[in-house]
Amino acid sequence: MRITSVKKLKPGDVLGKSLFNDRAELLLASGYELHEEMIDRLHQQGFTYVYIMDELSDDIRPETVISDTIRQIADKKLAETFEEIKNNLSFETFAPDNIKKRLSDGEKVQGLNILPKVRKIVSDVINEIVTNNVTLFTALPTRSGSAEEHQHALDVTLLSLLISQEFRYDQREMKHLGNAALLHDLGKMIFPQMKDKTHKELSSEQRMILREHPTYSMLILRSDDPTAFREHNTVLHHHERQDGTGFPLGLKGTGQSPIPNMRHEPGNIYRYAEILGVANHYDNLITGKYDGTKYTASEAISAIIRDAGKAWNPYVTKALAKVVQVYPNGVSVRVTGNSSGNYIGYHGIVAQSNPDDPTKPILILTHNSTGAPVQPQRIDFSNERYMNLELNVS
Repeated sequence: MRITSVKKLKPGDVLGKSLFNDRAELLLASGYELHEEMIDRLHQQGFTYVYIMDELSDDIRPETVISDTIRQIADKKLAETFEEIKNNLSFETFAPDNIKKRLSDGEKVQGLNILPKVRKIVSDVINEIVTNNVTLFTALPTRSGSAEEHQHALDVTLLSLLISQEFRYDQREMKHLGNAALLHDLGKMIFPQMKDKTHKELSSEQRMILREHPTYSMLILRSDDPTAFREHNTVLHHHERQDGTGFPLGLKGTGQSPIPNMRHEPGNIYRYAEILGVANHYDNLITGKYDGTKYTASEAISAIIRDAGKAWNPYVTKALAKVVQVYPNGVSVRVTGNSSGNYIGYHGIVAQSNPDDPTKPILILTHNSTGAPVQPQRIDFSNERYMNLELNVS
């Protein structure tokens, strides 16, 4: 199967992977033949990319971090948990003192049992990642825009966990990081008027909320479980920046590798938060939540690397570039350059990624440099000294 933009779908296309709505309920099953009305509905639901099946890409299998079954279960549990939090803790107006007092009400928050519900999800996800030796994160999100909150939380968690493996975190540390990553935006969810808005679209009052949401997230978790210190610090610090320009505390980073069991120095950014901050910003860039522009994976990575040392821990940015699968199986690309000079300008589909160098995959070439169809041929580019590809899915 191959990845295609929803904009390019046409009646008769056959869905390759099942799609789920914002409540993590099945919307369309794999094998469904799309028609005009359903394509319009996918647009309305906010889907950007989907997998479709055709004869050309029949033997291409997408690589996923976790199985569709585990993802569906996690999505559903998260959707239910987040809905319960919003129903019980939402605020319509911004009154800082009242908000902090209410969120510090242990009795009200503890009844939600947030961390116990999340720990099982994180444990199942980590078990699948470790058991299957997963190391790469798929770049293109095939998710509904209306399901943004819980799917953003899950994708940020998956990316955070894969980055942590680069620093050889054990499962105990991965669990603490995963818990915090799933819940990092609780303090934003309790303000429904901010949903689906980019930073530019926020009012001045809402921007004040944005700068305080890590504090609110921490207060919710502290009331839910006063002993979860690692999770408290991670959500509180995930918007801090290396040079001290972040929020809400203006902490600085040490610039050191966030290695396992490193002792935390007060006044510095907590090391889990350095990982979470990069993963969170990456997902916001590729989904357009940051400034309304949807970055490609390579554009997002480049933007983050440019700010390494200033905004982001440079060791974490290097790990990000290593784990993100910029050209996932099934994506359409154009060859823009390589060391041999062969097939420049040709279009094709990634048939198999190259774990040693993601820029040199095996392609099924489908069109020549003039755009004319050619007899499909499978070409392995792993022996090129360098390879430049351009995504062609918009």
